[in-house]
Amino acid sequence: MYSRILVPLDCSKLAEKALPHAEGLAKSSGATIHLINVLSRYTSASMRSGSFDSGPATVVGVDLARQLEEVQISESKQYLRHAADQLEHDGIKVQIEFHEGSPHDYIIDYAKQHGIDLIVMSTHGHGGLKRMLLGSITDKVIRAGEMPVLVVP
Repeated sequence: MYSRILVPLDCSKLAEKALPHAEGLAKSSGATIHLINVLSRYTSASMRSGSFDSGPATVVGVDLARQLEEVQISESKQYLRHAADQLEHDGIKVQIEFHEGSPHDYIIDYAKQHGIDLIVMSTHGHGGLKRMLLGSITDKVIRAGEMPVLVVP
């Protein structure tokens, strides 16, 4: 039924709740699981854009932000590789992708470009005012209406 299943991960235990569901579907249908991690870079991007006064303290702050980003990127890639290794050990075909940018936009674009049949993702369970104010990547992916989405609480 499915040949390509997308599982967006954000390095959290909550996001990982989607993995057993995707794995079960992949095993029963022989599908490939696509694991992606999308890193948002809003804070340091504003520092690099020059929205702060330039001076020695700002230069140090920008350098520190870059170093933190590099660590975060490295950890995210290692996290994806570890998740992929576990699935591959269980006989699942896996592709991994790391990207920097807007998570919901990239999830939707990736799914279109790779012919994804199903997106399996968790929700943070925000409701009411908090959901309205914060938004939800899962909600935005669902509302795009491009392909089926299995949401795991």
